[in-house]
Amino acid sequence: MKINEENFVAQLKKRNEDALVYVMRTYGGLVKSVVTRHMQQYLIYEEDCINEVFFAVWEHIDSYISEKGSFANWIAGIARFKALDYVRKLSKQMREEHIEDMVTEIADVCEEEKASDYISEEIEEMILSLNETDRELFRRLYIEEQKISEMSAEMNMDSSVIYNRLSRSRKKLRKKYKMKNFFLN
Repeated sequence: MKINEENFVAQLKKRNEDALVYVMRTYGGLVKSVVTRHMQQYLIYEEDCINEVFFAVWEHIDSYISEKGSFANWIAGIARFKALDYVRKLSKQMREEHIEDMVTEIADVCEEEKASDYISEEIEEMILSLNETDRELFRRLYIEEQKISEMSAEMNMDSSVIYNRLSRSRKKLRKKYKMKNFFLN
């Protein structure tokens, strides 16, 4: 039997798949335009939504009443509601993912700050065991990340003297705190 405008609804109600193909060909452009209009920010999901529209037509063809309006209006309404449902669902997912990402980032930052504070306190305590000049050298080199040449110019010290003092200070700290790694290498 050939599917046409007069019999496609009856054939859909009889579960004739050819009738669904006819609906897809005939009303596919209308469905696509309605879905696209409502899903502008989520166009990558457009095809999924269109498929759901045709599935809904297949599943709920019995609720179509020709006396209430045309099939085109009915399927456009389904497309509109499906698209709006998609937008709501996707917006909610995006918000939830964004909130989860923010919570994770905040937790990571807090953990980093705690670790950084702990390490800073430990380093400060270690450096306090050095004399004032050596503490200043350590702070400039390892905390302020100043270059040896800059330190040499600002402190009126030869760079070889700075290297020697830093080397002796590292040995002292290594011995005192029995550390092998960190900035003491």
